[in-house]
Amino acid sequence: MLSNLFPDHRNLPRAIWIALPMVTGVYVLANVAYFAVLSGTEIESSAAVAVSFGGKMFGQLYWLVPIFVALSTFGGVNGILFTSSRLFLTGSQEGHLPDLFSFIHVKRMTPIPSLIFTCVTSLAMLFVSDVFILINYYGQILWLSVAISIGGMLWLRYKQPDMPRPIRVNTVIPVLFLCCCAFLVIFPIPQQPWNTVIGAAITLSGVPVYYLCVKWKTKPQRFNRYVRTVTEILQSIMDVTSPEAEQMLSQS
Repeated sequence: MLSNLFPDHRNLPRAIWIALPMVTGVYVLANVAYFAVLSGTEIESSAAVAVSFGGKMFGQLYWLVPIFVALSTFGGVNGILFTSSRLFLTGSQEGHLPDLFSFIHVKRMTPIPSLIFTCVTSLAMLFVSDVFILINYYGQILWLSVAISIGGMLWLRYKQPDMPRPIRVNTVIPVLFLCCCAFLVIFPIPQQPWNTVIGAAITLSGVPVYYLCVKWKTKPQRFNRYVRTVTEILQSIMDVTSPEAEQMLSQS
């Protein structure tokens, strides 16, 4: 019965325990190679350590290194775009975002509004001239949200120990991971406090949007009609509908 409800309760842990050591090993060996080939001064003065490493190891073919790095980056961004859009989709289905983000394409079953929103916000980030500041903003916000999620799951394990958990690990592992997340969030604060303040402001900017669009249930009828009209126009343009309506259409 459990395998029917949670078909990935065996494959997902296997994928994690196989992929995590492999990726960790690759990263460790890459760093060992950098330190073996380059001196400390060369590493500190290099704008791209991998390119400097390629220049010493591959000679005239060093230009292949940034190409492969770019291809790897494109692959990572592709995965992030698809997973992020699904997060917006789930958040909207749970009532934390406007209904438009819960709509999917009538034929391709993809969350078009969530994908477009992710694309627009990603393009907006490109207006930040200093990429390192952008990385600091994103890094602290990311690890803070991950830490809050892990803390919430630990709290649920304490408050509701009898909930069905097809994938369960020893409590020590999430506690250690939570400590690592706390280190990544707290460590940059003394050195770059303003980055932390701005990152927190970016995160908290979603609070008024949530209360205005979701939490506020007694909105004026004129406002509701306007939102409904805009939603219907965008729904028609994007050719999207709610998953429930799509399921009814497929059954009929």
